[in-house]
This record gives sequence, structure tokens and C-alpha cells, in this order.
Amino acid sequence: MKAFDFARREHGAQRRKTGELFFTHPLKVATYLAAYRLDADAISAALLHDIAEDTRVSLEEIAAEFGPDVAQLVDGVTKLKEVTRGVAQGKKLSSEELRQATLQKLFAAMTADVRTVIIKLFDRLHNMHTIHAMPPAKQKEKANETLAVFAPLANRLGMWEVKSELEALCLKVLEPHAFETIRSELERLGRYQEPLFDVVRAEIEACLGKAGLAVHDVKLAPENVYTVYEDLLKHGMSYRDVDQMLRVTVLLENKIDCYTALGHLHETWRAVPHRFDDYISVQRENLYQSLHTTVVHTNGQPIKIRLRTVAMDRVAQIGVLARWYYAGSPLWTTGLAERLDAFIANISDSISVEPHDAGLSVQSALEDVLANQIRVYTPKGDAVDLVEGGTPIDFAYKIHTELGNRCGAVYVNELLFPLNRPLKNGDQVRIYKNDRAQPQRAWLDEDLGYIMTTYARTHARRWFRRLPEAEAIRQGRQLLQGELEMLGLMRLDHATVASLVGYEDATELYYRLGRAELLPTVLSTRIMSVHWDEGRCQPIDNVVTAPDGSRLIITNADNRKLRLCATCNPRPRDAIIGYLRQDGAVTVHREGCHTLNAIRGDQDVAAHKLKLGWGVEEQREARPVMLNVDVFDRPGLLYDITRLMREKEINIPHICTYRHKRRGEIGIEMQLEVTSPRQMVRILHQIKALVNVKAVRCVPSEPDGDPNGTGTGLYWPE
Repeated sequence: MKAFDFARREHGAQRRKTGELFFTHPLKVATYLAAYRLDADAISAALLHDIAEDTRVSLEEIAAEFGPDVAQLVDGVTKLKEVTRGVAQGKKLSSEELRQATLQKLFAAMTADVRTVIIKLFDRLHNMHTIHAMPPAKQKEKANETLAVFAPLANRLGMWEVKSELEALCLKVLEPHAFETIRSELERLGRYQEPLFDVVRAEIEACLGKAGLAVHDVKLAPENVYTVYEDLLKHGMSYRDVDQMLRVTVLLENKIDCYTALGHLHETWRAVPHRFDDYISVQRENLYQSLHTTVVHTNGQPIKIRLRTVAMDRVAQIGVLARWYYAGSPLWTTGLAERLDAFIANISDSISVEPHDAGLSVQSALEDVLANQIRVYTPKGDAVDLVEGGTPIDFAYKIHTELGNRCGAVYVNELLFPLNRPLKNGDQVRIYKNDRAQPQRAWLDEDLGYIMTTYARTHARRWFRRLPEAEAIRQGRQLLQGELEMLGLMRLDHATVASLVGYEDATELYYRLGRAELLPTVLSTRIMSVHWDEGRCQPIDNVVTAPDGSRLIITNADNRKLRLCATCNPRPRDAIIGYLRQDGAVTVHREGCHTLNAIRGDQDVAAHKLKLGWGVEEQREARPVMLNVDVFDRPGLLYDITRLMREKEINIPHICTYRHKRRGEIGIEMQLEVTSPRQMVRILHQIKALVNVKAVRCVPSEPDGDPNGTGTGLYWPE
């Protein structure tokens, strides 16, 4: 009450852009905290959190009046003012620099006291509820920041209700049509599913009651608006194509009952294969626990069922707030507290990577810790949380910097594994340390996929920056020679290469390469760009004109003449298929077109079908490149190479293998169709990264009189 009176007096007659008294905002934030039974210091700080920023009261006065704990919480939530770091150094912080420095300050305060970020989340929640009073551009800026920073923070803290509300409010600002359409569809779906839900609930209660299990509740579990929006956007579907599956949550007494109930439900209804997840024994990163399964009801309709205890359900909704809301009860367990501490420690590690670079610190926290996580295991069975898409190198640096720096090889699930392939949930990872190994410059090229986390990338880059000058030059020379050999340009003069990138001599080029100030892949791309447009090329996309006159790009048609089916009239985002006619032209149909299905004249219709796709706005052109790849033979290697080409959408017109004289070595000759110098360099390095690949090199055509081998013929079979 003392803080209430103090804040009310100091804010006085100040008004918000909505016209309300400014004091209504800190009062609402404090009310949120009181509803979840946070302590007096946190509620006082919520009431005072705008005082130091918007009035003449200093943090020192707040500390004297309310104590150092309240002042520390207020300071952690308060924006970083321009008069601090930047102006003291004689410069003015830009709005982006100020934002990054403020977030860095918030993350640092959060590691000292998690209540800081809880206050900030509810501060942002109320601001999003009243955002309509701001200019449209400012609304979108705040909504994007909320989706990038505060919604992921709420998710990692297990505050599912707050996360869902923030995301819905942001979607309402950024995509109002999508928000209203999906919201109305979900409401309609809820009304439509009520009769089926009543039947399913009664059947579940009867089934589990017969087995002697105490069912506390069976309730609907509808998806939130933003999750549906992301799913529809990912699959290119209409906002009205909301998944019709019924989702229910079953609350039971304890963990054993959850697993027992799962068995009885699978005995009653057929389980859908590959649709079971155990988030009780393999817990998620955000305090959430539950068993997920999908079954097929006797009426043929699939049902998604979640099984968890009453305690798990309560924590699933409010997450870290259970620490106060259920204080003194067994709901807030030691295990939950340890996971929260581990999350805070990860935030601390991320913002400590480059403490003097606010942008890098914030990037590390957002990308490495707040993004979706997977859980992998050490050989001893210790769990390690890693960002989704993280690689063995990210894992090695997460364990210890020296292990990352000396990473020689990796085995995943006891099989040799490429360093640039993403790990999957549940993988067991064994890093083999080699004292002679060191980080590779190619790891720093984001397109090659070696490193996903800012934390690992920063430590790898730091290794190169610490190299002595002579060693950097020596390694740089070796790097350049290796790149030229890969490109098939071994005779290209190093001084000529240096001039291409603006360096005075080859020594400076070696030094920049050695220190990773210039990446080898960037240099190779520059070399190949010089004469790229002079080589012969061929279009790899086809253009077809629609009835309305618009030009549509079709891929995988092999330059055949195209026309659109007049019956199904396929449009971009439709799944399409081509039918090869006798005259060699192709008719483009939607998949499932009844005209295509009605064709009966040919005994082998499937042989005339082509899998097509939609291209981008501009028609692409490709240049043929011939490669020789030396490998140590192993089962599946050729599959790995062709899968890589499929992932990168690169066609292989020609491929063959031959045996080397050396035992166990195989040569692979193949021709690729690449669309840019960057794509060419990237695919060379990605082939080289595959397990058992010894060397990759291009086979150039060298016109007479070109001593450097940089002729405009580029690369194709002689």
C-alpha cells in the first residue's frame, strides 16, 4: 500500500495515449502479479516500475524508501536511457542500439532475479492490450518485438497462458484478417465438436473408471490462434483450413496412472503410428509435462489425447508462477526448480559471450536459448538442451570451449556423423577430441550449416583472432591453395586473387584468411563471380501463361512446352503434376484433377506423369559443372550425396563411379546444374563435409592461351 500511494502521487495527472491516467498501467501490472500471489517486493516493484523512467524520482530514493530488493527489480525493468553508456562516450545511441542495450540489461537482471522478467512480461501484456492508441507503424514494431523476445521468454518460463495471449494480440496487430478468420473458425469448431466431446468424455471416464483409475477431469484442449496461424502458413493453406481434430486433456492422480491410462486407451481405440510423445520422462524445456497420443475413435475420427496429472496441468498453464502461486505445496518440485535454474544459467552464459557487444549478447540469448530446443545426451546419459537445428559442433562448445576447439570427429548413436548435420531429439552424441585439431574457417559460413548458435560461432571466431601473425599467414596460404584446388584453378596467381578482393598483396590476403576476417567460401564465390555470366547456361524453369494473362513459373518440366489444364486451372500454392503428351508437350494439372484421372487410353499412365513445382518470380538459369569426388567407399555414401542435391534442389544430369588404384578408394564423376557462384561454392564444401569424402575438385575447360585457367568456359564435360 505504501508503494501504491507513492506511485499514485508521483504519476499524478499523467495520461497515457489511451486517455487513461498513467497510474492505471502500473496498477494493472501489479494486479496481474497479485493474482498469482507474488510477494510484496515484486508487487511493489510493479507499482513503481515506471517511476524512475517517467518521473524525477531516482533509484536511490526508491532504495531508501522501499529497500534495495525493490530498487533492483525496478532498475531491471527500467529502459536504458541514452544518457548512460553511449553519451558518456561522446556518441548517441540509435534506437536499435538502445533496444539491444535495454534487452541486455533485462537479461542480466533476470539472471539475478527471475521476478524482473515476470514484471516485464506483464508490463508488455498490458501494453499490448492498449496498443490501439499508438500509431500503426509503432504498433507493428512493438508486436514484432513481442513475438521475437517476450512471447519466447514466456514460453521458456512455462507461462503458457501469457505466451498465448501475447501471440494472439500480436497477430491481431500484424495480420488482423488472419486473426479474425482463425478465431471465428476455432469458435465454430468448438461449438461443432461439443456433441462428440460429450461422447468421448463419457467413454474415457467409463474406460478408465473400469480400470480403477481416478479421473479428475476430461476437458477440451483447443489450439491457440497463433499456433494455428503458424501451422497454416507453414503448409500454405487457407486461414479457414483449421485442423478439425478433437483435442482433449485427461487429468489423473499420478504419473503411473498416466501411463496405465495410456495402455487402456490404446486397447480401446487404435493408436495412430508415430504420433506418440512422452514429455513426462523426456521433459520439454519449458517445464511442460504430459503424454501425447493420437487415436482413431470407433466413428473413424482421429482424437488427440493428452494425459497428465492435476499438478502437471496447473504448472503447464502458469509455469514459473507456480513457484509463488503454489508456495508451500508439492506442486513446485525440486526438479522444476533445477530446470528453471538451468535456463537462467543458459541465459547468463549467452549474454556473457561478448559482454561489451549488446547486439551479439541479445542475439545469442534470442537464438540460442529462447528458440525451440531439443534434448540430446552425452555418452554418460546426461541431458543437454540445444537449440533446434543445433549441430555436433554446437553441442561440443556447449559442453566446453576446449572440446569445441579440438573437435576431431563425432559419433551420433554410435555412427560416424557429419559435423554440419543437425542433431535430433534424443540423439546420443560422442565427441572425439583431437589435440591437433582446431576450428575450421568454413564453420563460420552460416550457409554451410556447421554452427547454429551465436555462442559457438563467437568462440570459434575468437580462436582465429588470437593466432600469431606468422601462423595466421601460414594457415591462410594453405587455405587459399586448398580453395583453388577445389575450384580447379590451381595455377591462378595468388596476387591476382588478392587484387580481386581489394588487398595490396598476397600476404595481406593470407593474413585475412588466417584470422577468419575473410572466409574462404566468400573468397571462392568472388573468384567464380568474375566470369560467371560469360559461360554458357540453360533455363531450368519454364514459363506458362495463364488464361488471365499472368506469367507462371513451373519447375522440373525440362524445358518442355507447357499448358494449363482448363478444367482444374491450377494456381500457385496448389500441388501440381504434369502429364506428358504424345507430342512431347506437358499439361499441368492439380493433383487429383478428375480429367487426369479419367485418362484410360495409355496402359501406363504413371509413366507419363511428371512431378512439377512452382518457381519463384524470376526464371532461373543454370550452368553445368563437372566434379570429381574422391571417397573412401562405404554403404550409403552415394545416397548421402544425391540426398544433399535434392535438399538443395540441384539437378544431376550425369553421375558415375570408378575405382582408384588405391584399395578402398572410389572416384565419383558427376555433372551438376548450379544457378550461382555462391551455390556452387556452397555445394562443394557441403560434399566435402560428408563422412568418408576425401577430396572434391572441379574439372574446368581451359581455353588455349589462358595460362591462369580462368577462361570463360567455366565448368562442363570436355
